Amino acid sequence: MSDGKMEIEIKVEKVEEQDIKEDIDSDEQEKPVAAVIKKKKKKQKKKKKWGENVKDEVMTDFDDDWELKAKHSKILNDPDLPSQIKEKYAIYENNPYMMIVSQVPLTVQLKEIEEYFNTLITNIDTKINEKPIKSIEYGATKSWVVLECSSIDAKRTLLPLNQVEFVNHKLKIERPRKFLERILNPVPNEQVTELKLDDTRLYLGGLPTYLKDDDVLKLIQTFGITKYFNLVKDTTSNSDISKGYCFFEYENPSSTVKALKALNNLQIGDKRLKICKVQGDTAQVKKVNGKEQPSNYAGCFLASCELLRIPQIQQMLTIPQQAMIPSKVVQFLNMCSIEDLFEDDVYEEIMEDVRSECQRYGQVDRIEVPRPDKETGYCCPAVGKIFVKFYYQIPAKKAKFHLAGRTYNKRTVITSFYPEEQFDYKDYLING
Repeated sequence: MSDGKMEIEIKVEKVEEQDIKEDIDSDEQEKPVAAVIKKKKKKQKKKKKWGENVKDEVMTDFDDDWELKAKHSKILNDPDLPSQIKEKYAIYENNPYMMIVSQVPLTVQLKEIEEYFNTLITNIDTKINEKPIKSIEYGATKSWVVLECSSIDAKRTLLPLNQVEFVNHKLKIERPRKFLERILNPVPNEQVTELKLDDTRLYLGGLPTYLKDDDVLKLIQTFGITKYFNLVKDTTSNSDISKGYCFFEYENPSSTVKALKALNNLQIGDKRLKICKVQGDTAQVKKVNGKEQPSNYAGCFLASCELLRIPQIQQMLTIPQQAMIPSKVVQFLNMCSIEDLFEDDVYEEIMEDVRSECQRYGQVDRIEVPRPDKETGYCCPAVGKIFVKFYYQIPAKKAKFHLAGRTYNKRTVITSFYPEEQFDYKDYLING
C-alpha cells in the first residue's frame, strides 16, 4: 500500500509540475501582448496629453490680462510705424479672441466676410448658438481683415483651419502674432546680379505738352538718327496732347552720349528737360523676393534713402488698388498745407471752396478735413487730405474726373476714390 501511495503522489506531483510549466509558458506568451497593450496605452496617453497641452495653452491666453500685455508689446517700440498703427497692432497681437484673414479680394465687403464666417463656424460646431463673430474690421490695408470671436469655442473652431474657399478665392486664416511677424519682419531675400545690357533707350522728360511728334523728333535727331521713338500721349482725352515725356533710341551709340550731355537741363519755354538712360550698359538689377527692381542708374537721390526699404513705406508710396474702385467718397490731395489748417479762417475758406466746387457735380453728403492738434501741434498722417462724400456714385465719378489736375492756390490737385466703409469709420489712413 505504501508503494502504491508513493506512485500516486509522484504522478500528482508530475501533473502539478506540468500545470505550473503550462501556466508559466502561458504567462510568458501573454507577456509580450500585455507589453504591447501597455505601450499602446502609453502612446494614447501621450497623444491625449499633447492635446490637453494645446487646450491649456489656448486657455492660458484667454486667462491672461491681454490689455496689460498690449501696453508692453514690443511693437510699440518700432520706430518705423505710426503711433496709431502701433497701438492697433499691439491689440491684434495680444487679444486672444482675434484671428487674421488675409488674401481678401478687393471686391468683397466686410459684411459678406462676416456672414460667411458666422455660417462656417456654426456649421463646424453646432453647439455654438450665439453669433460667433463679435466684430470685423480692415487691417492697415484692405487685403486683410481682423476677426474678433465672441467666445473661446468660436476661436478654437478657426484654429485648425489654414485656408478656406470663399467666392472662388482662397482666404488664409492665421493667428495675429504669426501674421504680424511675417509682415513686420519679412525674410530678407535680396540678390544683386550684374546684367550686361545692349539697350541704349533714353527717357526725355520736362517737354512742353504743346509740342508735337515732329517737333520733338527735330530736337532729338539733332544728335543722330533714331531707330525708336514714342511720345507718350494722354489717353483720357480725345485731343492729341502729350504727357510731357518720351522714349527714344539712337542707331549709333555715340549719339546717345552726345544727347545725354546736351539735352540735360536744357531750358525750353518755362521748363527744363531731364534726360537719362532707361537701362545702362552695365546696370545693377536688384532682386527682392524674386522680383526685379528698377536700377538707380538715373541718379534719383530717393533710391538711396534707407526708409524706402521699409515694406510699410513702400506700400504707402504705391498707388492703392482701391483708389481705382468707384466709390461715393473722393479723396483730394495737395490742396492745402499743414500750416493752412492751423488757422480757423483759412480752414473755413477751404471747406467752403471745396463744397461750392463739388456741389456743381451733385449733392454733397459730408466733407472731412483732418486738422492738426492746436495745443500740441501733433499731425496724424491724414492731415493734408480732404474727403468729400457724395450722396450718389455718379457725381463722385464726375468730380474725380473733372477736378483732377486742376490748380488750387497754385497747387495741382490730385484726386482718387476712397473706400466708403473706411470713411464712415473715420479711418483716413488707407494706403493700399
